[in-house]
Amino acid sequence: MISQSVHPDDGGREGKWVALIILTILATAALLLPYHQNASSEKQLASHQISIKDLPTVELAMIGELRLAHEEIRNIHQDSLEFEGVDAWPDMAELDELWLAPFIIDKSWERKGKHAWRKVAPALYQGIPALTTGSVAVILNSQAARPDVWLALDMRNPAPMMGSTLNTAELISAGWKQVVFTGDAIANVDQADETHTDKDSH
Repeated sequence: MISQSVHPDDGGREGKWVALIILTILATAALLLPYHQNASSEKQLASHQISIKDLPTVELAMIGELRLAHEEIRNIHQDSLEFEGVDAWPDMAELDELWLAPFIIDKSWERKGKHAWRKVAPALYQGIPALTTGSVAVILNSQAARPDVWLALDMRNPAPMMGSTLNTAELISAGWKQVVFTGDAIANVDQADETHTDKDSH
């Protein structure tokens, strides 16, 4: 008589293969994970800079209006160059005639602090609030395609700017903060600006 021993199928072999496959998947994922991570697009801010994402709503609303005004200011300057051959930037009277916020006196201007706006130099505008509530003093530099905005966040009574150019060293020394824009932050500015515009229309 021929006898043959049969080992019971307890699933041990299949379990080992399953465990091996799982370990292979985990090891592959661990190796590939660094390549799928998005590197932070934000650079380390300098001591005189502040991210727009860290600003309160009232400052976002002001910057939202300045961004729109910046585009219009540059368009006026470009038209002056093309049609008149003159390198001229709009003054406050022209911006007021265009009813361009935040330079006009309206309810939004009152809510933001009743800023006294002045053209310091070509493409350079400064607004100093008359009220302690609302937005702080602000500087808009429209020389470049992207607006360059400075805020007097820690200055109660900033002095009016002097000179014919933007002296960043003097601004930094005086305590002004340069606003750093990001993609997400710009969207927030647009939303804040639309919210305030809706309120003014009622």
